[in-house]
Amino acid sequence: MEDKNPRISRLLYWVTLVESIVLLVVGLGLLLFPSLVTPQWPWPLTPFNAVLLAAVYSSSLMATALTVYIGRWAPARVVMPMIFLFTTVVLIASLVNLNRFDFTRFGSWAWFLLYIVIPVNAVYWMWLTRRLKPYSPFPVAAPWRTILLVPIIILGGYGIGLLLAPDAFSSFWPWPIDAFHGRVYSVLYLTPALGGLLLWRAAAAIEMLTLGLVLAVGGLVAIVGAAVVDLGIG
Repeated sequence: MEDKNPRISRLLYWVTLVESIVLLVVGLGLLLFPSLVTPQWPWPLTPFNAVLLAAVYSSSLMATALTVYIGRWAPARVVMPMIFLFTTVVLIASLVNLNRFDFTRFGSWAWFLLYIVIPVNAVYWMWLTRRLKPYSPFPVAAPWRTILLVPIIILGGYGIGLLLAPDAFSSFWPWPIDAFHGRVYSVLYLTPALGGLLLWRAAAAIEMLTLGLVLAVGGLVAIVGAAVVDLGIG
């Protein structure tokens, strides 16, 4: 009998495992040990910028870790396009702002290596699986389709705005955000919006769980982390 939820390839498994380890180390490092991580970062970071990046990487870790743990088409069907969008947006923002990077630091070279290899790997895997149907091909129930419209419309719209006009769309933030960081932070909104769009017609339970964890962890880390930094600075 044909396996409707086949295992992911060994290449995808190992690349995603490495990515998960990097996200875990960097995300926790920026959140819990910023004095150790920020001096090694490819560009200078303020405490608030470090917290937002920790939120970005912590939310991404939920998606990659579940992909490694489950090791199958679902949830990889949704996670791989999210990874591709995430890494491609960050790569383009980085290439446009090369002057921000200190290439005397190993971190700068590692940054570009990861952000080139990971999206290429995601595209390769998406091409190989382009004819596979969703693991759960049944239509999503109407209430869930309505709920999914929230990240699709609100987060997607704001993420696009932050990407195209970061100064305008970050003007109400409680601390100043430059254009480079605004575009990097846009992935915190664009990635779950894409996930919601991919799940809008058909979704397996594990895919819904993955998207829910991405949203919950990213939001929680951003809110709690910013509050802690604010209290510490104040």
